[in-house]
Amino acid sequence: MDVVALEKTEVYQGRYRVERTLGAGGMGVVYLAEDVKLGRKVAIKQLRSDMTGNSAEARFRSEAQLLARLNHPNIVRLYDVLEEDHNIALVMELVEGVTLKEWMRERSTTLAEKLDLLMQICQGLGKAHCLGIIHRDLKPENILVTNDGVAKITDFGIAKALDCDQQLTREDHIAGSVQAMSPEQLQGTSLDARSDLFSLGSIAYELLCRSKPFERGDKSALAFAQQITSKPHIPPHQAWPEIPKPLAALLDRLLGKRPEQRPESAERVFEALELVRKHGIDINTQQYSETVTQLLIKPRRRRGRIAAVLSGVAILGAGIFWGWQTYLQLPSQYIAILPVELSNEVYMGKEEENLVTAITQQALMSAPARLKSSALVSYTPEPGTTHEQQLQELKHKGVTAALLARLNCMALRCNIELQRINPIDSEVKQRTNFTFISKKHQEAQYTIRNAVIELFPSDYQRESYSETKMAEADYAHYLAILTKSYADVVLQARDFLALEELIAKYPRNINLYSLYSLCAFEKFGKTDNDEYLSKALRILTNAEVSKVDEVAILEAKLLIKSVSSDEEGFKFILNKLQSKGHPSAHLPAQYSRFQYMKGDYIQGLTYAKQAAALKPTPQNLYLVAINQMGVGDYEATRKTLRDITQQYGEFWSAYALLAVIELENANLELAEQAILTIPASERSWRTNGNLGTISFLKGNYSQALQTFHSILKSSPNNLQMLMQVAETHIMLSNSSSASKNFEKIVELSAQSTDLRSRRYRAVALANLGQIPASIALIKDLLRDSPDDTYVKYSAAQVYALAGEWQSATYHLEQLFEQGMGAEWFVLPIFQQLCTVSQAPKALQKKICP
Repeated sequence: MDVVALEKTEVYQGRYRVERTLGAGGMGVVYLAEDVKLGRKVAIKQLRSDMTGNSAEARFRSEAQLLARLNHPNIVRLYDVLEEDHNIALVMELVEGVTLKEWMRERSTTLAEKLDLLMQICQGLGKAHCLGIIHRDLKPENILVTNDGVAKITDFGIAKALDCDQQLTREDHIAGSVQAMSPEQLQGTSLDARSDLFSLGSIAYELLCRSKPFERGDKSALAFAQQITSKPHIPPHQAWPEIPKPLAALLDRLLGKRPEQRPESAERVFEALELVRKHGIDINTQQYSETVTQLLIKPRRRRGRIAAVLSGVAILGAGIFWGWQTYLQLPSQYIAILPVELSNEVYMGKEEENLVTAITQQALMSAPARLKSSALVSYTPEPGTTHEQQLQELKHKGVTAALLARLNCMALRCNIELQRINPIDSEVKQRTNFTFISKKHQEAQYTIRNAVIELFPSDYQRESYSETKMAEADYAHYLAILTKSYADVVLQARDFLALEELIAKYPRNINLYSLYSLCAFEKFGKTDNDEYLSKALRILTNAEVSKVDEVAILEAKLLIKSVSSDEEGFKFILNKLQSKGHPSAHLPAQYSRFQYMKGDYIQGLTYAKQAAALKPTPQNLYLVAINQMGVGDYEATRKTLRDITQQYGEFWSAYALLAVIELENANLELAEQAILTIPASERSWRTNGNLGTISFLKGNYSQALQTFHSILKSSPNNLQMLMQVAETHIMLSNSSSASKNFEKIVELSAQSTDLRSRRYRAVALANLGQIPASIALIKDLLRDSPDDTYVKYSAAQVYALAGEWQSATYHLEQLFEQGMGAEWFVLPIFQQLCTVSQAPKALQKKICP
């Protein structure tokens, strides 16, 4: 069945009458034909006679198999497969229209029409991706537009199923068009659906901006490919100065060099386009009406919530639509708990008074988990502040509801007044009074919590569920641990064991799960011990089987996952919470923290800014700062930290981070001053460790060792301290002691996958002479987190220890360029650069004494 034979066949196989040739490509010829059996026009795509062979036929068969799985109005349909004498042809849907390339060239269209077309492409692409199919050659020539304006994706000739072998493309590694390929496709690395999203970004850019994102000019295919993989695209506003901000942000995100910088799916891109299409297109002119932008500038009441969502689109480029479902359901509630107020006439012992206060506080804090679209905002007022000052501070934090409890206790009875206050106008929106028996602690906690829930409109109240009452002795044990956590005491192994036993005994009591998770999280933050994080996840997973309150369990799991390296697990929980209408600002803040822990500071900064835009709390601004520091932007970090300290006063984490910035810049006196501003009781082990680092950089090695060892007493497996002890021993010429610490680091980090552990392991291996393993690990780290200051510093160490001075100096120059001080390079291995002839003179001048 060669080309000539098919053209001259009046009716092929008794069914198809060929009328004429429609076009030809690299592998096939397309004919217009009539299906005489069904009386409809079809397109027959036949393999060219000069392309027969195993590879070409295999591709044709692969296309047929993939199209057979696809049935969608925005994908050209496959009707039949014709085979004869090793020749193959595909009978396909006839699309009466033009290619998108022709459509763009020949038509003058409105923005609304362009968005409609892009949304259709997203729907077709989303269907393919859902079935595990990547197109790999998405370009305007492979999208057909019918006369009725329907977009249809075609030519799946080099498409790939995610679960199939890649042998078909190995003979022609970059099969397809260079301009349609993602950077990872051009580089020959593994692909997922986000590769097609880069190609979609190129199409959207050309359609909206009427130019291509990368200028080819007279460049060769190889040079053009290098441009796509390494050079930034032309900014959308440069190609189209009037481009709406949400669309410019979306194009920037789609054209991200790395897959993780792009939206997670075609469905998310569709949602972004749909949002602009619905709220930003004037119904009369069909052009962009600035509705979206105006909502960003002048939010009010319900429209303010749309503004928050659309602001997220502008920042995230439609990465994840935080809060959009929340808007469709209920306005988000950000709830803070004011200090419990006790009447002066409280007639009970001090111990009983403390217990009743803790019970009331815990009841108030557990209520938001029982409300839809609500999240608890962490809040501890400054000592001596008035009620009005506290409400003013909560107003600046973006809090929408403050809960206050006033207690008046006498003998065994307590009268309680509960208030829900709006911090914006300081008005009491709802209040209730009742009496409870103070000795019946457990009943009091449940009664108070349920009464708090009743302060909110019924729309917010989720279905209640039964909780098994604890025996009095068990509840007393729970209260003792709860009181410790309120006193900011790090729980010991016996406390966690006691909670585990209580959970096993009362598997439906959500308070036990919440307390365990919070304490495990805080223990990790203060000691770097992740043992109880793993236990917490196992316990929370078991809780799901026990049908405990789902949202509360998901919140607890998200807290634990935010400091893990399990990105898929984190996203899964995040999406589940989003689907349940969780408040919009809470989720990107968690995601920002997760990206920071993973070392992806660019992504972390994107989500931190989104969280801060929705809710400018000091915690969210601090997330912005730590990610700015992660990418080495010290000046931006300082500015953010100044904003925090000026607006929120004694937010000690800001001073601790400022010390880190000054420390990296070798401004040792300023770093020490920032740390000493923090009360000793408020300093974390990391902050105290930085005091040791200051001593190290000043050359006071004995003092540095003393500080590091004091931290190791309470946290003997702390990798950071072990590394600093080892390096201090190097400066003291105690090589055997240094080696012992490096060996311990290698042993402890053997199964670790987080960024910091892998970094310490790479440096330790290099110092122990295991250079190949060390370099392999540092290459992985540079690929995963190329902007991380400490990864660059570790890379400089590893390459210097390996004698690869060119690579070492490359990273050293980057560190100096971003402002790191010369004091950081006193280690003997760096000082060897002073005798290396190929080292740049400017670098030697900075490092060498």
